[in-house]
Amino acid sequence: MRDFPDVLGMELNAASALLEAEGLAFRIIETKSTKKEPLNGFLRVIRVQSLKEAENLVVTVCKI
Repeated sequence: MRDFPDVLGMELNAASALLEAEGLAFRIIETKSTKKEPLNGFLRVIRVQSLKEAENLVVTVCKI
C-alpha cells in the first residue's frame, strides 16, 4: 500500500491539488451534516480511505 499525504481537515481545493501533485488517484464523496448546513461554508476533508483492492483513495468531504 502506498503512503499518501495527510489531507484531513483541509479544504477540498487544497487537498485535491496536493493529491494530484503526488500523482495519486482519488474520488470524492460529498456528505451533509445532520444539522443545518452552513450557507457560506467550505468543503473540507473529513475522511480519507485507502482502498486495498485498488491504488485509489476515497476522500469524503462535508461543507463546514
